Amino acid sequence: MLYLSIKALHVFAVVALIGGMLAMALVLRVAATTGSAKDLERFGEAFLRWDGFVTTPALATVWMAGLAMAFGAGWESSIWLSLKIVPVLFLSALHSLEGVALKRLLRERRPVHRYFSLAPAAILIAFAAIVWLAVTKPF
Repeated sequence: MLYLSIKALHVFAVVALIGGMLAMALVLRVAATTGSAKDLERFGEAFLRWDGFVTTPALATVWMAGLAMAFGAGWESSIWLSLKIVPVLFLSALHSLEGVALKRLLRERRPVHRYFSLAPAAILIAFAAIVWLAVTKPF
């Protein structure tokens, strides 16, 4: 029963995390091309508060619940889990980079790098790989 509760928490946190990351990617994409500075500043600051209140805690919960499940189920030496860590680390790093990019845009008026326009696709591809590895456990 504890495993299923942790798994439910993990899945909920993953949904919140991916939703927040996709929203951040959209904000960065829109911010780089449109909107008045005043509107962008209000919207961006509101989104950073959301990120701090929802998305970042979801990331921490994903890590804690995921590690608890992995070690609780004895999967720590599984190949599929080792492979799954790669896109998980990528998403964790991308979340940090998105936050830094938005803060620099709002506070220093630094333009968003064009590579951030690829973030939505990269998030979805990484998430698809994670889901496939977690559900099928092919190795």
